[in-house]
Amino acid sequence: MTDAALLERLRQRDSRALELLTERYRSYVCTILSNMLRDAGAWEDVEELCGDVFWTLWQHASEPEPGQLKQWLGTVARNRAKSWLRVRRPLPMDLDEIQLPDPAPGLEEAAIRKELAAAVRRAVDSLRPKDREIFLRYYFYLQPAERIAAELGLAPASVRSRLSRGRETLRKKLEQEVKP
Repeated sequence: MTDAALLERLRQRDSRALELLTERYRSYVCTILSNMLRDAGAWEDVEELCGDVFWTLWQHASEPEPGQLKQWLGTVARNRAKSWLRVRRPLPMDLDEIQLPDPAPGLEEAAIRKELAAAVRRAVDSLRPKDREIFLRYYFYLQPAERIAAELGLAPASVRSRLSRGRETLRKKLEQEVKP
């Protein structure tokens, strides 16, 4: 049975259609999830998130277009993984990471972490408005560069270039501000 036929049955709330789609795309969705979680989560976390993806399909059966189901499931899986990671650990800033010290129980360490967080916020706030918006959308709201580009009327390459320049600007500002 084709994806289009199964989607039509799913839209009519046929649970067997969901079972068939789950069997067909489960390994694809689990692969995406496990690649994104890497060593941050256990296999049980991948399985739970996989279930969430197919539950989302059940709830939003009218959204995927017949020829776009696989891409739709992949997008939902990536978004679920990003949300899961955001709650459990900070996301890396692409290839250039700003390393913060591990949390420590002492008051002095807490004050240092608070200062560093404030320094990062000031550095982000110092970016030009459009660059700041791109930076926050990409790293805080986890929007893909293509979506940011489309919504801001830019080319995706321009968004990636602005992100790269923004990371370099932040690195320099933080090095200046957080000198030992």
